Amino acid sequence: MEEAKRQREKEEMGNDEVVNESQKSEKFIDDDEMKKINDMKRFDELLNSESVTINYDIDGGNYKTQQQEEEEMNAGARGVDRIFEGDPAPTEPFEDLINMVTGNALGTNGKQRVVPWLNKSSAKQKDYLVIISDPRAKSTELRSTMSRMSKGLPADVLSRLVVINADTPAENRRFLKKNNIENIHVLCDEKREWMREYTVLGEQRWAMCMIVVQEERVKNLVRELDVELATQVIKTAVAQKSR
Repeated sequence: MEEAKRQREKEEMGNDEVVNESQKSEKFIDDDEMKKINDMKRFDELLNSESVTINYDIDGGNYKTQQQEEEEMNAGARGVDRIFEGDPAPTEPFEDLINMVTGNALGTNGKQRVVPWLNKSSAKQKDYLVIISDPRAKSTELRSTMSRMSKGLPADVLSRLVVINADTPAENRRFLKKNNIENIHVLCDEKREWMREYTVLGEQRWAMCMIVVQEERVKNLVRELDVELATQVIKTAVAQKSR
């Protein structure tokens, strides 16, 4: 009996030592290291989670899902090098975009006609520009969105909207003609250089995005724009400009 009792006490002491060693090792993890660990956990959760659209509260003035907002905050915490709302909107990348009709690059003159604050007319310099981009060739999501925008957006918004995709001018002309879309301005970025500059290619997968620029700044930015809600998201973002 005494031998069994001593054995139990020895085992218990051994377990205490294991616990103490574990506690010591935890104490060795400083705050910065713990923050890195937690940031990586949140990043993994974002990558493994599916897109959630029920978090849209468009009537309340929001134009992003809760997941999109969290992803932006986490990207900022991780120091990801990409454009965020409020950042300067570079204009030089517009020069190499291709005019769908002529097949020529916009250049300086074309850029001035597209980018509001570069316009020679002072009345247009405070205007906004909505940009819908998609790096995927012949993107079914983008094409569906273009059809929806053509029918669902008011003329004053469409006149301030441009689509930038990776298709050739000829491919874009064929699609627009086949679907009787005449009120959407499309620019071509086959090499995706504009999309790289505006960091809208996507970190893990290519996706459709919405950017609203105004007075030299990125005012609104939605990555992984939902095709079903795109038209309403654009309306909500634009409505904020008049508040």
